[in-house]
Amino acid sequence: MGKVRQYNVEGTLVEIPLCYDELSERELEILPDFIENPVYTPKGNPLMFTGEDACEYGESSDGTLCTDCGCCRFYRQTPNTLIGVCGHEKKRRDTPVDPAYDTDENKSNKGGK
Repeated sequence: MGKVRQYNVEGTLVEIPLCYDELSERELEILPDFIENPVYTPKGNPLMFTGEDACEYGESSDGTLCTDCGCCRFYRQTPNTLIGVCGHEKKRRDTPVDPAYDTDENKSNKGGK
């Protein structure tokens, strides 16, 4: 396995492969396609590339046209990377309850046993 850079994005560990670019003489990140292969935080929010085209829920904070995730008011940028989290409720997925926190009280509230 080649070099990777790790980020903790709101509780999700993401490993981004690196590729050496001779022209810039730097290691460049090879970002995954988060649309094709979604990755979610423990709270169910999708990770996104900052430059991804805005979705149908995209809204800018100042009323201007929202063209990408980076300008959306629901997007939370992760420092020092081009990855962030979409915080729009309609993009969130339900996440399974961690068994360590699935107490008898929680089960009875969900109608379980």
